[in-house]
Amino acid sequence: MGMVGHGMMGQGMKGRGKMGGDRMEPPVVFRIVFALMDADGDGSVSSPEFQAAHERIFKAMDSSKDGKLTLEEMMVFMHSKSNVPQQ
Repeated sequence: MGMVGHGMMGQGMKGRGKMGGDRMEPPVVFRIVFALMDADGDGSVSSPEFQAAHERIFKAMDSSKDGKLTLEEMMVFMHSKSNVPQQ
């Protein structure tokens, strides 16, 4: 069985990926997020690309624009369908 059912993907991800040989491909949403983070399209995410993506998410969550996140700002962001970070 290998690593299926262990690690970050755990039991909750079973059956959601696409089986291919001995490995399980990530769900579509993971591939989309990866593609958005891979700004230069080289097939890997560098530390600056990773940090830039998270900076965009932080700025989108920080509705007061004070450089700090409150629990309320995070909750509003997570439950809103219109707060999608822009590149």
